[in-house]
Amino acid sequence: MSLLNIIKNNLFIQNFVANIVSLIPSYFEFSVAKYLAIKKAMLMTAQDNTRGSYLEFGVFTGSSFNFAMKVNKKIEKLGYGDMNCEFIGFDSFKGFGDVKKNDEHPNFRSHVFSVNEKKVLENINKNAKKQKYRIIKGFYQDTIANKTTKDLKIDKARIVMIDCDLKEPTRLALEFIKPAIQEGTIILFDDFAFFKGNKDKGECGAFNDFKKKYPEILFRRIFDYGYGSRAFIAYKIN
Repeated sequence: MSLLNIIKNNLFIQNFVANIVSLIPSYFEFSVAKYLAIKKAMLMTAQDNTRGSYLEFGVFTGSSFNFAMKVNKKIEKLGYGDMNCEFIGFDSFKGFGDVKKNDEHPNFRSHVFSVNEKKVLENINKNAKKQKYRIIKGFYQDTIANKTTKDLKIDKARIVMIDCDLKEPTRLALEFIKPAIQEGTIILFDDFAFFKGNKDKGECGAFNDFKKKYPEILFRRIFDYGYGSRAFIAYKIN
């Protein structure tokens, strides 16, 4: 009897599997997908010898930031050697601050993203394992607005994780990293498809505006992950 016939004649199997999958917390599932996306980007950039910093906008609890440092170490041991990658995180640890009318969303609320800064920073320090890292604390309007990576002595970007949720902070992050984008830079947008898929809102809207403003930087979509997250690579800079 084929597997398909077994399933057709024993419907309890599909009920059992469906129940198990439904029990998996969505946040856990999304976090794992995010980890795998970072791992994939790390390996791809190592394979192409795309060197530079890992920049993360929206550190929150430090989960993905810590994972990036860990997986970089593992990948270096695969034979790629010291990637000389500095890890730089940007977050207020107090939520979004002032939110523009166009950025209002029923579930992206400022208080949701307020965390215990001291605990998060202590945990990041514990996980760094002697890797170079910096945390730029504060609202983006105060820390990166009207500035670029040059102001913080950041040369090139290897990977950029944008977990800003809203359009305005994403816009500020993209403008900030513009001089550091090189051929091979991978940008991960963690909340790309939200705002009901509106191409003019959220992270997607900010990225579309950025591409129109700087047509000399050509991007290619390379993979999707998680719940509406998307990765792009800068493949040519004219």
